[in-house]
Amino acid sequence: MTIFRGRLATTTALGGLVIGLGAGLTVGQAQAAGFYIQEQSVTGLGRAFAGEAAAGTDASTIFFNPAAMTELESAEINAGVHLLIPRADFENDGSTAGIPGLGFFPVTGDSDNPYSPTPVPNLYVAYPFMDDRLWVGVGVTAPFGLANEYEEDWFGRYDSVETELTTINIGPAIAYKVNDKFSIGGGIDIQYADATLTNKIPAGLPASPATDLNADLQGDDWSYGFNLGATFEPTEELRFGVHYRSAMSHDLEGELLVTTAAGAAVVDTSGAAELNLPDIASFGVAYDATPALTLLGGVTWFGWSNFEEIAVVRGDGVPVVPIEQGYQNTFAFSVGASYELNDQWTFRGGFQYDETPTTDEHRTTRTPDGDRYWLSAGASYEINESFVIDAAFTHIFIDDAEVDVSRTSTGSPIVANVAGTSENSVDIVSIGVRYRF
Repeated sequence: MTIFRGRLATTTALGGLVIGLGAGLTVGQAQAAGFYIQEQSVTGLGRAFAGEAAAGTDASTIFFNPAAMTELESAEINAGVHLLIPRADFENDGSTAGIPGLGFFPVTGDSDNPYSPTPVPNLYVAYPFMDDRLWVGVGVTAPFGLANEYEEDWFGRYDSVETELTTINIGPAIAYKVNDKFSIGGGIDIQYADATLTNKIPAGLPASPATDLNADLQGDDWSYGFNLGATFEPTEELRFGVHYRSAMSHDLEGELLVTTAAGAAVVDTSGAAELNLPDIASFGVAYDATPALTLLGGVTWFGWSNFEEIAVVRGDGVPVVPIEQGYQNTFAFSVGASYELNDQWTFRGGFQYDETPTTDEHRTTRTPDGDRYWLSAGASYEINESFVIDAAFTHIFIDDAEVDVSRTSTGSPIVANVAGTSENSVDIVSIGVRYRF
């Protein structure tokens, strides 16, 4: 449950309206269903993250299963960057604003692609001790996030205009090889989150961009979590991996600013909100069918159901009608392969089916999200024993997503109905370098 508290500088009824419409700061389109960012490994992306909990290909396993560090050949520094290129085309399906019993007016405005190409970097370091039986490492990642910005006069502006969530995760980790078949590992997650959200508020009827109010909400926080994993090799050719990442909660503290179209402040208040992130459990398998060919598969579970609603409390303690989110727990399923052509070249490919946690009843323009289908390919080139270059490309097909939500608030008779259909897709281009020492 998410709660906003703040000191309203003016007009508590209007403040309730702003918070009620704008509190969904944790939703939006990232490059996995919901707002989880899977792109934490270039080699993993090349096989659509199939079997990532068991693969142990490079130091990026610190994020997906630190226990698999014991599979690495030597100490390693791994750096990568993933360019996310999302696209969305929103069609207006009859959005309106008005007062029940008195009439509704159409809300119009074009919708351009709200997404810009966005880079997501990762950095990992892994180092062995005790004849390679004990490994320590650290990863710096961005596991959750989103960034979208619509035109200020688009038809869905009373639901959202701009949404931005950035997380930075610092993850020290350790792994221990118990014997030739079994390894365990775990880590601590030290995470920073920063969120910005804006939307419009109808100040009169018929609703018009010329009279709309502007709502801007910002907040940030540090929080902590943990992750645990293990690998098991019943034979030299077969390896299993399991991994669990704990749920995390951020108490975002910041400010809420509401201004008129001319820029005059209407509400200026401090506030706080709880941002709940899901726990994640994964299972992976890697099978060396031949000395050159490895087949991989995996299943990942996401505990999105803790994101049920946004329950708002105004600064004077008066509750506002909660905004239902209704996220559901989901699964992702992936299969892939890796083929070592020779001592220099390795090629990868994979497919993933990724369920959306959103539902038709509660989906918003901040999450015009549908089930996703990943097609991935990648390659690595070993320059010498120390340097490896990795590259990958993915195209994600996304089911069309329907949005049909109403926004009401304490103290205002105006109801904004936002209705539309979004067609989405994503391309991802990644490149990385590994240095072994």
